[in-house]
Amino acid sequence: MNNFLNGYDLAKAVISGANSLKNKKNEIDALNVFPVPDGDTGSNMASTIFSCVDNLEKLLAQNPNPSISEVAQEISHSMIYAARGNSGVILSQIFKGFSLGCQNKEKVSSLELVDVFVAAKTRAFKAVFSPVEGTILTVIREVSEGLEKNINGSESILDFFKAVVSLARKSTDETPNKLKILREVGVNDSGAEGLYLIFVGMLSYLEGFPIELSETEEKSVNNFISDLEIYDGEFGYCTELLIDLNDPENFKKEKFQNKVEKMAASLVLIQDDNLLKIHGHTEKPGSLISYCHKYGELIKIKSENMSLQAKESKKTAQSAQSNFAASKSSEEELCGLVSCNFGSGIIKKMKEYGCHNIVEGGNTQNPSASDIIAAINEVNAKNVFVLPNNSNIILAAQQAAQMIKNKNVIIIPSKTQVQGISAALNFNAELSPEDNEEMMLDSIKSVVSGSVTKAVRTTEINGIKIKENDFIAVKDGSIISSHKDDFTVIKKLIKKMVTAQHEVVSIYYGENSSFQDAQKIEAFIKSQW
Repeated sequence: MNNFLNGYDLAKAVISGANSLKNKKNEIDALNVFPVPDGDTGSNMASTIFSCVDNLEKLLAQNPNPSISEVAQEISHSMIYAARGNSGVILSQIFKGFSLGCQNKEKVSSLELVDVFVAAKTRAFKAVFSPVEGTILTVIREVSEGLEKNINGSESILDFFKAVVSLARKSTDETPNKLKILREVGVNDSGAEGLYLIFVGMLSYLEGFPIELSETEEKSVNNFISDLEIYDGEFGYCTELLIDLNDPENFKKEKFQNKVEKMAASLVLIQDDNLLKIHGHTEKPGSLISYCHKYGELIKIKSENMSLQAKESKKTAQSAQSNFAASKSSEEELCGLVSCNFGSGIIKKMKEYGCHNIVEGGNTQNPSASDIIAAINEVNAKNVFVLPNNSNIILAAQQAAQMIKNKNVIIIPSKTQVQGISAALNFNAELSPEDNEEMMLDSIKSVVSGSVTKAVRTTEINGIKIKENDFIAVKDGSIISSHKDDFTVIKKLIKKMVTAQHEVVSIYYGENSSFQDAQKIEAFIKSQW
């Protein structure tokens, strides 16, 4: 049995670990502590660790006998730049600690690996301002502590990693006992499960059975739209219609919707008196258009091949971003602003409010540290402020800031899109960085944010019974109500949020809502205050 871990075996073990996680990332995504559609831990962790796979294979092709120090450094470097979301950032810091523990070493013994895992634990905890037990942090801590107690140096590397997997499994299964929200929902922590899968993959390689990437998985996790998603024809044609209804008073929207949703996915129907707007993804746009034509005059028709559109967007994404950056002043400004946003309407507003660069991404499409670094570097300013606008992007933004050496980067810890908008309105490129920071921090403290979305599972949280597909209200990250009727939930949310002391209430609605919905909310607010 081999009593040392060398660079080659570490590289191959990590590749196997990356494949292990990637093959089950959707299962990890489903382990969502909140019943809302933001389960992205598996995707974020897979994207982060998979970033090093190509580089490791290139390294081994050039040098089949690299030192463990060289391999660990390559893993750490790749993951730090690719880290997405809190789970991805913490994972990258675990491997950063691993790299520090392997520094200047050709290979390591099982006893030395104990110190490596301790270094990984220490580095991970330093990355988080307020560590929470019952998470991935607990697993790396308990694994390192268990290794310190049980490893004496006589073990083979294989036996060492068997101990790692055993300790990780036990720790992961205990996460619900340490975190109330996990107990209520009835799941283990998703980040903990992701780290466990990586360790399983590493052990599998050492046992002689490296885990290969499943054929059903997409080739790349570095793009939000994978090649598989683009070319498999799943979404067909994105079709939009505007119809002047023949008989709007007797138009039965629900009956119409029941028929049309069999013909198109991602269906959105908006009726405004005699006008009906339809959006859907269909394989047969002609059939959809013909059916809808029966109900009135077709005022507007738009149907685009989504496969070709996505392919073209890949080619033009970089040039579009460059054009946006180039439109800014060629003279270096005192202060610049980068914001992370999703939704075309909000992105447009943020640009109007003076953002120099936008990083597109949100709840389930967290940008990586390298995405944020690229956006910062494109801003021609001495001081650059970054608005994450999502609690799951803050760590990646902070990690990006640490990598920038030629600018002063300040992270404003905005946790919602609305906080970001408020901060942007208080930004002035001509003021000092100190004044801008003070004003933006003050602005986000004064904002109360709430949102309404649909639950993706039946559960109970904080005494609130939630059924799948019910509407739920979230205030400052906590679920406060649930009901099958969206307006009932909205009214409860507003009553919890708004007081007589508030001066402004802003309503932002998505593509599944209408201006009439917003007006209904406005009328309710006016009736209460």
